[in-house]
Amino acid sequence: MKKFIFSLCAITVILLSPSCEKPLETYSGKPSIYFNEAAKAVTAINPLKDSTIVSFSLAKSRDSIINMVIATTGELSTQERPYKLMVNPNSTAIAGTHYEILTETFSIKKNKALDTVQIKIFRTVDMQSQTFLLSFDLQDNDQFTTMMTDKFVTTTGITHSYVNYRWFLNDIVKKPARWLDAYLGTFSRKKLFLMVDVLGVDPVRLDNAVAIAELDAYGKFMQRYLNEQRAAGNNILEDDDSVMIMGPSAQ
Repeated sequence: MKKFIFSLCAITVILLSPSCEKPLETYSGKPSIYFNEAAKAVTAINPLKDSTIVSFSLAKSRDSIINMVIATTGELSTQERPYKLMVNPNSTAIAGTHYEILTETFSIKKNKALDTVQIKIFRTVDMQSQTFLLSFDLQDNDQFTTMMTDKFVTTTGITHSYVNYRWFLNDIVKKPARWLDAYLGTFSRKKLFLMVDVLGVDPVRLDNAVAIAELDAYGKFMQRYLNEQRAAGNNILEDDDSVMIMGPSAQ
């Protein structure tokens, strides 16, 4: 009996002894760097993506500034940590012509986990007929690794890259969803932006919010403007040299 009690006490001492506890192992390698959009939490309105379309289409602005957020894994650092961001050679967008990178240095600032790279996109004439690719790669350096490369989404069957992000740039104008030929006539880019200049109408409004009564008023006002210009000797033509006119309801 004494032998049993002694053995039981010995086992208890061993189990409770701090010297027998093993510390939890933690990852001690370099943190990873990745594009935030490609790995952030997915919601119904914010799906996972490794590319974005930048279309001037119905915009009134000449240029646009976009933000590309870079993120890191691991603990924050009290030191500024440079990362390596490169333009992928497959890009068709030309630096200085289609875009300019405004951010001068690429680094995760001290006590931060994110950095924002600002890129200015220029609205060029060739974007009206062609989509240009601006692709970026994150690469290893002495501060960060790119071990976190991609994710396969089973619901879509698509693999999303964490370390390559693509911007598709164009100015290919679509016909606004609420454009009705009966009031505004045959759609053309030239007519749309003439309406923007003459009426001050936001082209985005023509895509999603304009009422029928407004379309009727726009068509009649523009037809009166075109008639006045023609009477003054300025016959406004479409790109195919046909006379610009509004819809049948505006005549």
